[in-house]
Amino acid sequence: MKGNGQTGHTANSLSAFLNQLIDYAGIFPPASLSLEAAIRNYAAYRVSADAWMLGRFVIPAARLHELASYVSLFSREVPLTLSVIGQRSEHWQDCQAGLHAALEQISQFRQSHGELVEIGVFELPLPPVVPEREWLAAIAQAAADRQLQTFCELTIPRDAEWEGRMLQTLDVIANHNATGPELGVKLRTGGVTADAFPTPEQVAAVLIGCRDRQLGLKFTAGLHHPLRMYRSEVNAKMHGFVNVFAAGLLATAHRLDRATTVEILADEEAASFSFQEAGLSWRGLSLSAQEIARLRMSRFYSYGCCSFDEPREELRLLNLLAVREGME
Repeated sequence: MKGNGQTGHTANSLSAFLNQLIDYAGIFPPASLSLEAAIRNYAAYRVSADAWMLGRFVIPAARLHELASYVSLFSREVPLTLSVIGQRSEHWQDCQAGLHAALEQISQFRQSHGELVEIGVFELPLPPVVPEREWLAAIAQAAADRQLQTFCELTIPRDAEWEGRMLQTLDVIANHNATGPELGVKLRTGGVTADAFPTPEQVAAVLIGCRDRQLGLKFTAGLHHPLRMYRSEVNAKMHGFVNVFAAGLLATAHRLDRATTVEILADEEAASFSFQEAGLSWRGLSLSAQEIARLRMSRFYSYGCCSFDEPREELRLLNLLAVREGME
């Protein structure tokens, strides 16, 4: 797939790891900010010292028009960069109708605001069934015609048949990608209730399934904290974004089995993870800064989070950001 636009901040492994990692989704739960508050936050983040960690502003296609009065907060030099979400649907006919509506809304917004806006990513929830290849071809071509990098969100229920259907879905996407415009995968890693969080075993299954099929991945929901931890507000353990991306990167580079990948995802000890100038290591497994940058560009893109402050603050509490800042 196309790169995610990362530039500049690859002097050490942490820079490569965090570069444009966090897509800001402030209007979504649990933050649920007003659009005005969220977009003003994003405009401020875009010119802050930590802007290098910031990805795109996430918004549903149906709400794009609400951004019109805030586009003036941005400029040609610092445009409003967006990742746009299509509507959720239960059936292909509804998905197809929603797809075309979303793409038309994207086209209109681009035409209205020109170089002040950059829409490069489209996220579309698939219906909760194994897709037909023809569906994916229609999605991919329509989005590619509008120069959009597209990620298909997996919405298959996590029941006894989930893994089989998930892998079938990945097979269909990979088969499509062999001949058509490439599609990536979007995985939901949490929510506001305990049952919204997949297990480490389930996340590992997706990481390895995408690795084996050379599919790009992005994530959303639940990744507020660097490391896996129990949180009383959801009465569950939340995945850590360091865990998830480190697991994906290391599993890909070292062809790790599922059991080891699960260990990385489930590890709650900060001491297990080390970011040095030359590379990342987890319990003796290492990956160079250059390889992190390459895989972030080609396979592990970003994650959506309703907070940009919380992840940064916790990274600093773990003395991780100080590593990068001291090398500037």
